[in-house]
Amino acid sequence: MRRAHRSCEERVPGNVTSLLLSAVLLAFSVPALAQPQAPASPPQSPNLYRWTAPTPDRQLAADTTPVPAGQGAVFVPAMSNGAEEPETLVYQAGNRVASGPNGHRIPLAPGSYVLRIGSSPLDQMMSIPVTVTAGNTTLVPVTWGGMAIEVVDKNNVPHRGSYELIQVSDRQPYTVGFGADTLQGERIRTILVTPGLYRIVRPGANYRSRTDFSTVVVPEGSMVYYKLVLDPGDGRLLGAGIVPPEELGIVEEGSAWTRRVTVGLGLPISSTSNVVGANNQTSIGADMTFDTYLIYNKGKNYSSTIFEIEQGFVRIDPEDTDPLPIQKTFDRVRFDTTYTWFWSPRVGTYVRFGLLTNFFETNVLVTEPTIVTKQFLDGTQTIDLLPANADFNVGGSFAPVLLRQGGGFNFRLLRGRVSSLDWRAGLGFRQNRFNGSFVQESAGPAVLTYREVESFNETGIETTIVGTVRLGRLLLNTNFDLFGDFNTLDEPTLDWRNTFSWRLTRDLSLDYRIDLLRQPQVTTDNQLTQSLQFRYSWGY
Repeated sequence: MRRAHRSCEERVPGNVTSLLLSAVLLAFSVPALAQPQAPASPPQSPNLYRWTAPTPDRQLAADTTPVPAGQGAVFVPAMSNGAEEPETLVYQAGNRVASGPNGHRIPLAPGSYVLRIGSSPLDQMMSIPVTVTAGNTTLVPVTWGGMAIEVVDKNNVPHRGSYELIQVSDRQPYTVGFGADTLQGERIRTILVTPGLYRIVRPGANYRSRTDFSTVVVPEGSMVYYKLVLDPGDGRLLGAGIVPPEELGIVEEGSAWTRRVTVGLGLPISSTSNVVGANNQTSIGADMTFDTYLIYNKGKNYSSTIFEIEQGFVRIDPEDTDPLPIQKTFDRVRFDTTYTWFWSPRVGTYVRFGLLTNFFETNVLVTEPTIVTKQFLDGTQTIDLLPANADFNVGGSFAPVLLRQGGGFNFRLLRGRVSSLDWRAGLGFRQNRFNGSFVQESAGPAVLTYREVESFNETGIETTIVGTVRLGRLLLNTNFDLFGDFNTLDEPTLDWRNTFSWRLTRDLSLDYRIDLLRQPQVTTDNQLTQSLQFRYSWGY
């Protein structure tokens, strides 16, 4: 027993030593074990292919689509903005029985159905069988992929160029897509496809094209953000590749807002001294514009808000006489907001509010001794003899203030690759507050007559046409607003605003604006405003 006991005691120290040695080795090995292993895919991959929509569970929890008693529903998650994705089609026994946007429940009677999902013709869409039970919502797993393709020119200016997507697995055309003019608030449509490899070619080309093509792999359950560089003139493919969603201007997840800010600035400065055929003088001017466009587009709700400020001044300093009074070249403040609820993709009801005014007082310069007559609303008048290079006031700050409200129907008449056209019609209200401003009544040699304008209200019918046309880098925006007061329908008020924009780069453009305002109740002459400026814009 004693020998056995001693033998046991001798073995214990050996075990302790082994344990201590193992602990030391383990301690030294811990840092090595803690080192991160090299990922199987690039760390940025989840960001590259992430959805801009919330997770399916969050989408389902936020959906408020009512489900009738005794029925169930299917829920197809949206990978992006559901309104920009093709609708899910529901078939039963070979017949189409329902459809609905992704990200919303589709109520159905209990039974077995087949969902068709994708942007292709019907026979190429993914077919997903589902079973619906009363009182339950079937959440469909996402086994397809999505693509958001931005089409730009070589200067990174977005345009509505077209392309064709060919599925490599069977070499069959999958869909024809179009770009979007995101600088004008248009949204990039999401293409839903069967996961796999795709070839992008010019419309009408085939799988065997050896030039003007690109390829892209769309993983299951992922969104691919792709930039496609196309020549807007002949449609040639100049470049392509996967990019982060931020590079396409994709907004943060769940956001339905589009914002764009435009700034234009001009400093026309000129000076002449001892130049044949020119006066010795210095001219200093300043032109500034600031525009903000805010668009909300989600589900059936669409609203747009525009806030514009345009200011311009010039000062002329002749060398041998006193400087001329500072003259205002243009001064305009416009605010317009419109909200439309679309009960169908092309028809909705709208309400609107608008304001047009100015910030600074308005003065008229005379270049020779002139007799100026002012006729006031109370029947009195003043007659003044002004010397050359003097000015006189014809309106103060915020004179006039023109207010507009209205409501009615909004029709989306055209949504094409090159052009779009909307028409609104309804009941309108106008409050014209001229606040002591004057309009020119007559003019003759060294004689001017001005008449104070009386404020008035109007109620009548309004109709508006809003259109855009894009040809290459040239963009035309037009807004034709016609209003007829019930008392004077034969003398409508016309407000026609046009912008011709030549896009130099994605953010820089040369804009020519011409606005025509005709108010027969105020003056029979057309009121015309024009401007030409370089403008810088950015959006998010």
